[in-house]
Amino acid sequence: MIHASVENNFESWSSAARRFLSGGVPPGQIVWTDEEQGSLFTDSPASTNSTALSVPPAFVKLAEAVSCFDDSSKWPLLYRILFRLKTENRHLLEIESDADVREARIMEKAVNRDVHKFHAFVRFRRVEVEAEELFVAWHEPLHLTVQRATPFFARRFGTMKFSILTPNGCAHWDKKTMTYSEPAARTMAPDADDTEEFWRVYYRSIFNPFRLKIKAMKKEFPVRHWPTLPEASLIPELIREAQSKGS
Repeated sequence: MIHASVENNFESWSSAARRFLSGGVPPGQIVWTDEEQGSLFTDSPASTNSTALSVPPAFVKLAEAVSCFDDSSKWPLLYRILFRLKTENRHLLEIESDADVREARIMEKAVNRDVHKFHAFVRFRRVEVEAEELFVAWHEPLHLTVQRATPFFARRFGTMKFSILTPNGCAHWDKKTMTYSEPAARTMAPDADDTEEFWRVYYRSIFNPFRLKIKAMKKEFPVRHWPTLPEASLIPELIREAQSKGS
């Protein structure tokens, strides 16, 4: 049995997976573990030229997304699919009814949804650091989507210096380059600034009491994000007003 310890990212897993695949190691002979668990490679195949392996681009795209899913079961799943693509059916990903493919698609969908929520629910607060303007946000993603989601903010807010802090890692934009750092604590982010009222006015203006569906709203606007969203403080009041108008 081979114990494969990898960092929790696509690059680390991909390097190990290519080595095992080029050595013909079947999925059942590998136990995948996260690096911090302290496992070692044992009885691993000799290094080979894995760059010669041909991997379908669709698999790379899928694997990059699934790698962000916050569950270690993703690693054996991805290797199993990769091994089957090579030895069983190069068009495996087109079979949506396949159990492995279906599970990977569910993970991919969850990651993409998490990225969408990341883009929608980040709220920057203005602070000054050594007389320089800096915008800081706190966000709590469900998955490991910091590096996948944050380039969006560099494109959208490229002229401002910002940091996005999360318990899964942080992103920092200096108007030229995005860098990443270790996870942060909620207390490291500011609680409020002078833009809070803007968000509340904006949210009140777009709120339609006649289209209120509380369950649907909470699904699209998860309660766990409310503490970091200034407009969320209005929701209980707006719900009461909507319900009084409908009664």
